[in-house]
Amino acid sequence: MKFFSFINYPLISLTLLCSLLPDPCRGDDEGSPFALPAEYVEVRVPIEGGHLACRRRKASGPSIVLIPGTFSDARVYTRMVENLDPQFDIVLFENRGLGGSWPPPAESSIEQCARDVVTLADALKIESFYVGGHSLGGMISIELAKQIPNRLYGVISIEGWTNAKAAADAFQGDMKSTQSPAQVELLKNYRTEVLERWTPEQIKMFGSIWRKWDGSETLSQTKIRVLELYGDRNRPVPSRDSLGLPKRPEIQPVWFAGASHSLLI
Repeated sequence: MKFFSFINYPLISLTLLCSLLPDPCRGDDEGSPFALPAEYVEVRVPIEGGHLACRRRKASGPSIVLIPGTFSDARVYTRMVENLDPQFDIVLFENRGLGGSWPPPAESSIEQCARDVVTLADALKIESFYVGGHSLGGMISIELAKQIPNRLYGVISIEGWTNAKAAADAFQGDMKSTQSPAQVELLKNYRTEVLERWTPEQIKMFGSIWRKWDGSETLSQTKIRVLELYGDRNRPVPSRDSLGLPKRPEIQPVWFAGASHSLLI
């Protein structure tokens, strides 16, 4: 039995939305955005040639699997998870070569990343779950709606593009125009740290996989509810067509005023 239907989606969606909203009393330098609480315990799952990893806070409620963006690890969700209800079983997945997962892949794709999420969920004996992700992680989440629709309660895509064309059409590639100088520096240093053991060739390969995927067909056909969260960059809100979001009740866009692509920071 599902804990929530996505018709009854407000309970979980509002919790997630509130956790994403910036705290007006928090300064850019107040607390580290990359230091998960101690209850998020690393779990490793052996795979051929290495292992997958996640950080998990076990609980008795429904499971939420969250997937980071292209060159991010589980820590990128630090500020988001601070406000998530303790009833949720939170799994912060890490793509190959990032965080505790190792080594980086020789070749990759969004489809393969989604299969890795399934491998991890199977190993953790998580049969059904909500899945969400930021940027590349949002795209992987939508791919999971194609691969394992019967196992998902719903999808939360945080700036996860329908395809590369949508990123260009909706925002002309603008990812950080509303970030503060402190945020720009913070993200630059974080990426350098995360990629310190990657080769330039590995970075180039993995950094391009999002351009080779298209979720249009999945979004036009899925019966799973998909919540699409975007920052508006202090611009007029782009049309659904420019974002590649079909006008269907299952697909619900939500906008954050003044926010950049990096909604999690």
